[in-house]
Amino acid sequence: MIKINEDFKRLIPALTQEEYKQLEDNCMAEGIREKILTWNGFIIDGHNRYEISQKWDLDFETENKHFDNEDDVYLWMIDNQNGRRNLTDGWKYKLQQRKKEILAKKHESERKNRRVSNVDTPEKKAESGRTRKEIAKTLNWSTGKVAMADIVFKKASPEVEEKVLNNEITINQAYKEIKKEEKKANFEQKKAEFEKLIEVINTEQIIIHGDSIEVLPTLEKATYDLLLSDPPYGMDFKSGWNNKEKIANDKIEDTTILFENVLKESLPLLKDDAHFYLFGNINFIGEIRPIIEKYLNLKNILIWDRKVIGMGDLKSYGNSYDIIYFGYNKVWKDLKGTRDRDLLSYSRIDPAKNIHPTEKPLDILEYLIKKSSNESDKVLEPFAGGGSTLLACKNLNRKATGIEIEEKYYNLIKQRI
Repeated sequence: MIKINEDFKRLIPALTQEEYKQLEDNCMAEGIREKILTWNGFIIDGHNRYEISQKWDLDFETENKHFDNEDDVYLWMIDNQNGRRNLTDGWKYKLQQRKKEILAKKHESERKNRRVSNVDTPEKKAESGRTRKEIAKTLNWSTGKVAMADIVFKKASPEVEEKVLNNEITINQAYKEIKKEEKKANFEQKKAEFEKLIEVINTEQIIIHGDSIEVLPTLEKATYDLLLSDPPYGMDFKSGWNNKEKIANDKIEDTTILFENVLKESLPLLKDDAHFYLFGNINFIGEIRPIIEKYLNLKNILIWDRKVIGMGDLKSYGNSYDIIYFGYNKVWKDLKGTRDRDLLSYSRIDPAKNIHPTEKPLDILEYLIKKSSNESDKVLEPFAGGGSTLLACKNLNRKATGIEIEEKYYNLIKQRI
């Protein structure tokens, strides 16, 4: 008596309407020439022919196959179908994965029955489940295509999987769509995490009055996660319209020496993966960049668009940007958030309202701090100026140490933080 096992029947994909019609026409014209194969009475090859025979009362022959169990039947059916039908790539892959699962189960059962040793040799691993390389060889695919299929059938929605099985889209197309969606989701997640509001707590901000070259050697070594500073770069600052005085020792000839000495003393304080941001002026890149690259790994030179044109020659282009040297100490660590442009647009502080001649806006400082540190991390600022870096760290729950040589600014910073 012929019996139907629905699991056996579902293992092999159904014929398309065109394929079924062609088979039916052939059977009507020539009879059912191939035997219907069974195991314990259940059809394991010939479900469509048996259905047609019942519909049109056609004679057929059967042949019973011998297997130890259902798993062996499944393995035979998969191998039997692999070369017999024009299966889609999706179905070819799915059948090979089913074979892999069955072999793995058989291997585990053998191990439990102590028929194999507890040590997995390469041969035993091949028995337990087919490797990507073996599946690729069976399907005449590249291992890369098998790897893509692994991801598609693991992560694709049921709708997409059905389209792959029906050859409405290729494995490669489905893979690209999954990666596109993953990239989008990852971007949105990183963006949301970076932009989430921070609940400010009372973090410790330390301001030290003194010369950085003398103070830095007294600080604890290898404890700072970020060096963020706005060193004096030869501005020779004078301005009659805002009554701000010239910054002491602020000529490029003097400040390059000062900058290098402070940088050398800062290095032992930084963790190996510490980032650095050093504000600068394009006019002195030839003097400053070599010093930075002598001691640190320069990754990028960021452009800070101040959104306003500075003073200068009215007959030429107006200067509206500064630069920020960015890099790391010894070991690279990834930035927080999404991959952003190296052009940062933040309005400068109105010179009539600033409290220090070269004061930087809090929003750009907070952005840089968030990109390169976590809450409770330690930030070093050897040229504290008006204390904006320390205030930004306070707003973001970072622990800053600032050093300021000018007493009046030191006192001002103490009031701000």
